[in-house]
Amino acid sequence: MRNIIIAVLLGCGLLSGGSAVLAETVGAQPPLRVLIDVRSDHSDGEHDFSTLIGMAQKRGIDVLAFTEHDRYSIRFGIEPVPQVLGYSMQHPSLYLTGVQRFFDDIAALQRRFPQIVLMAGTESTPGYAWSGVPLRDLTLHDAERHIIALGVQRPEQVEALPSFDLRNIHGPYTFSMAFWFLLVGVVLVWLLRRRKRAVALLLFASYIAFLATWLGRPPVDADADFIATAKQQGLFTIWAHPGTLSGTRPGPMGVMLETPPYSSRVFIEPTADAFAAIYGDTDSNTVPGGLWDRYLSDYMMGLRAAPIWAVSSGDYHEEGQSGEYLGNFPMDVWADARTSEAVLKALRAGHAVAWRQTRNQNFRVSSLYLEDASGQRLLPGDEALVSPDVELNLALRMFPVPPAGALPDKPVRVRVIVDGQVANVAVMRLDQPLKQGLHLASGAHVLRVDIPGQWLGGMIANPFLLRVR
Repeated sequence: MRNIIIAVLLGCGLLSGGSAVLAETVGAQPPLRVLIDVRSDHSDGEHDFSTLIGMAQKRGIDVLAFTEHDRYSIRFGIEPVPQVLGYSMQHPSLYLTGVQRFFDDIAALQRRFPQIVLMAGTESTPGYAWSGVPLRDLTLHDAERHIIALGVQRPEQVEALPSFDLRNIHGPYTFSMAFWFLLVGVVLVWLLRRRKRAVALLLFASYIAFLATWLGRPPVDADADFIATAKQQGLFTIWAHPGTLSGTRPGPMGVMLETPPYSSRVFIEPTADAFAAIYGDTDSNTVPGGLWDRYLSDYMMGLRAAPIWAVSSGDYHEEGQSGEYLGNFPMDVWADARTSEAVLKALRAGHAVAWRQTRNQNFRVSSLYLEDASGQRLLPGDEALVSPDVELNLALRMFPVPPAGALPDKPVRVRVIVDGQVANVAVMRLDQPLKQGLHLASGAHVLRVDIPGQWLGGMIANPFLLRVR
């Protein structure tokens, strides 16, 4: 049993009013409203940049990130050279519409709309593989297993990604073996009939060496290769929709599409910087005591190299498509400045909360911080040595600010989760900020808050990573 004592002190201060300099600065500025995972007509989205920017401004978005498909290509190829021998079905992506044009358009619109920060990124397929035989049981695996690479600034960063040149795709091995056996067999028979035994022997020996090289080469982890390449380019990587159930279904031309949920892969190193915790589907990654909490606890015990952060990811393509609207899945991000570089830095530090909201909802966090008895304040994502007594502060607001008396007078349930256990469920209102006091035992702790889905939507905050004296 964990030695955690929860002292609920709503409406009264646990800590003294005297604050350190740090306490006066951390959390003083409201976070930026950030929206990522938006597709335009530069790939498979419906709307152009101008239309999307106009909608985002009306909905109070400060930072809009276009994460286009870098290359959306389904290629049926012959192993071990599927990139050379095969057939591709190309879908709209930067590979077709032009990588340079994508950056040129963003730069032009940033000059035209300086009041909103525009960011660029990709949603990529690290690799996929085929199995089975055409017209019988042909199956395409992991084609909808996507990773977002956020923060691209130059065409060469996109073109360097493994997904752009399809280097980690694989054809069906059984079909490929049959193809080479038949091809080499036909040539051998032809050579033997022409009495060219020496050439036939040389061809057969080359075929055996070819098979040994092909079948003996070590497998490549496509996910790890993509993540490593993206990080070398200075990009922020995010697992997109890891728990989706829509990846397994019949596809065109009798092909079976097989991309099962990949939540377990998200929490195995090497992994991305973040994962989509909130998106247009449901999964159990963020339930108290689930995979995320266990991963964070492992990090605090020194078993993981770095924490993995939660983000929201809308997979937006068209207004109203599948009941989704621009801004349904926003984030509140505490950045030092209103620039793409500052936002990327804040995301790397985990200074963010993720939201799920409906079309007519626009609630946001105005402040969220943890303060200890010395006056030290922490933002979500911060890791620090703290005193045993801490206070959680949370305030919410609406956008736009409603007229006087029009603020919804409804309770909001906030869960306080400590080391994977729900330590308390507090109740607050939009006009009554939450002040929640806690006493923690000495040692390492992961403390986070969330708002389970209710009338104002749902929110998941990144954790406070604490080491108690």
